[in-house]
Amino acid sequence: MMKNILIFGGTGGLGSKLIEHLPNFEITALGSKDVDITDFTAVNNFFKNYNKPEIIINLSGYNYNSPIHKYNKNNISEITKQTNVVINGTMNVLSSCLPYMREQGYGRIILTSSLLSANPVFGTAVYSGCKAFIDNLTKTVTVENLSKGITCNSLQLGYMDGGLTYEVPEPFITKVKESIPLKRWGTIEEIANAVKYFINTEYTSGHSLKINGGMNL
Repeated sequence: MMKNILIFGGTGGLGSKLIEHLPNFEITALGSKDVDITDFTAVNNFFKNYNKPEIIINLSGYNYNSPIHKYNKNNISEITKQTNVVINGTMNVLSSCLPYMREQGYGRIILTSSLLSANPVFGTAVYSGCKAFIDNLTKTVTVENLSKGITCNSLQLGYMDGGLTYEVPEPFITKVKESIPLKRWGTIEEIANAVKYFINTEYTSGHSLKINGGMNL
C-alpha cells in the first residue's frame, strides 16, 4: 500500500516540482489557500479530518531581506510575518500531527531549513534565525518521539532550481552561482533523493542534511 505524504507549501514552485519526483507515494499538496499554517485552529481541524498522517513535508517559507538597523515602523511587521510562517507555522503543524503519529506508532517529518541557518549573510537576520530554530527543533522532536517510530529531520537547502532561488536579484545570479563549488543550482531530483532517504531510514533522525553544492562547509 502506498504511503501518504502531506506537503505543506506543496503548491509553490519547489513543491509542485518535487511531487513529480515522488511517484510511488500518495501525495496531497497543500497551499496557504488550503490550510493557513499560521492559524493553529485551521491546522488542528485539518488533521482531525485527515486519516492517519504518515509523512509530513513542510516547504512553507517566507523571507524578507533587511539588515536589522533598517527595520522601522514601515516594515517591522515583516519580522512577525517571517516568524509566523517559519516558526509558528511549523509548531502548529507538529503539535497537530504528532498525536496521531504517536497513536499509530509511525511518522516521518521532514522540515526545510537553509544554508543560511549556519552561514547567514547580510540582511537575513530574521530568516537565518528562524531556520536555525528549525534545525534545532528536529533534535527535540526526535528526543520526544523517536521511541514511537517517528523521525524528524531537516533539509538544509542551498540554491535550488526553484522556490526562493528565483527571488535572487538578477545582478547577483552569476555571482551566487560562481560561489557554489559545483557552479550550478541544486536539482529537485536531488531534494527528492534526500526525502526518500529520510523516509526509508529510521535510524537517521534529528539530522540537518546539507544540500548546497559544497557551499560553506
